[in-house]
Amino acid sequence: MPQPPLHVLLVCSRPRRPSPALLQHPAIGELSVVTEYGHVHDYGPDTAVATVRDVNDPEAVRRAAARLFARRPADAVLAPYETGLPAAGYVRSYYGLPGPGTETVGRFTNKLAMKRRLATAGLSLAPYVAAHSPRQARAAAAELGWPCVVKPAFGGGSKGVAVVEGPEALERYLAADRALPAGTPLLVEEFVPMAAEYHCDAVVERGEPRFACVSRYFGPPLGRPGALTGSRLLPGDHPERAELLELHRRAVTALGLEDGVTHLEVFRTADGGTLLSEIACRPAGGPIPDMIEHRYGVDLWDTHVRFSLSLPSELPVARPESTTHTLNVLLPVRPGVITELTPAAELSALPGVRSVRMLHAVGDLVPEELYSASATGFVHAEVATDAEVDGLLAELAGRFTLRTKPVDGSR
Repeated sequence: MPQPPLHVLLVCSRPRRPSPALLQHPAIGELSVVTEYGHVHDYGPDTAVATVRDVNDPEAVRRAAARLFARRPADAVLAPYETGLPAAGYVRSYYGLPGPGTETVGRFTNKLAMKRRLATAGLSLAPYVAAHSPRQARAAAAELGWPCVVKPAFGGGSKGVAVVEGPEALERYLAADRALPAGTPLLVEEFVPMAAEYHCDAVVERGEPRFACVSRYFGPPLGRPGALTGSRLLPGDHPERAELLELHRRAVTALGLEDGVTHLEVFRTADGGTLLSEIACRPAGGPIPDMIEHRYGVDLWDTHVRFSLSLPSELPVARPESTTHTLNVLLPVRPGVITELTPAAELSALPGVRSVRMLHAVGDLVPEELYSASATGFVHAEVATDAEVDGLLAELAGRFTLRTKPVDGSR
């Protein structure tokens, strides 16, 4: 018998607006929303919305959910993005709703808890120290040496993650109060020079990866303003795939995930070793899920929604591996009013490009707050060789133009 549509509580943070396809998922019959102040207008007039100052505050989200449930209880809770996952898990556990609860979600969203568990399982990580105060952060940085990486224990989209070059830079970071929410521990990590960075995206069912693929970033996503970023799927015969898929399997086992979509990031060090960076229990950001669906026919967003609502995954058989290179490219973005932007048609004409989706147009105001998947547009491409990958990226970099001006009009 088909599952009747569910009344779903959506937990979503301020800067993120779920896609219409997600909001109109066939499993969702009615939607209620907890979001942050000032964003009621992101949802339709028939949607019940309760607001909180910060969705990183699980108890505030629970109280907001209680106000909505007083009108009509929800059947399930959905959090599409990293910010919102802890509160969604807390609400599920508090009200006995299906889907991943506080403990499971916490092992994937609290980087401190995650790294302790992964280290206990014998997985290699960059050396790190937890800091619960500015004094401890200074001591940790002095212990690990400069430069170092500082990040909040909670958060997504690389928000608050910085490479800190020395004591003065650390003081500027601490003064900016980047920890989310206030009082969140910081992780101070040894800066490890990377030869390469990878991501592994997977569907886990009954504790085992049922589908998994591996991609390599063009360059480190962090700290590359103005550059083309993105990644390419490694072909089925690539010699590094097996090692990285095994790292993913071990990480999932260590963190105890039964059912979910995962996004793992791994560093390759200069000496050829691997260091596990982080793993999330939600689809990757930006165009990565689209790249995977284009190549394999696996819809990670549909699967994430279904697992969140405790429904069968309905995962199709993935298309066979191939020897071609499938790419996703994030076109550069920067804050300000866009005055000039290369049109999609010009980029679509390049050899190997399969689709171009522009997120901005001339006249748009790009906000100051950007995250790791921010872009003016996404390009999907497929080419046959490593040389063609390099050639296409060079061609895109040469063809793409973005000009902006400050909001006040000065230059």
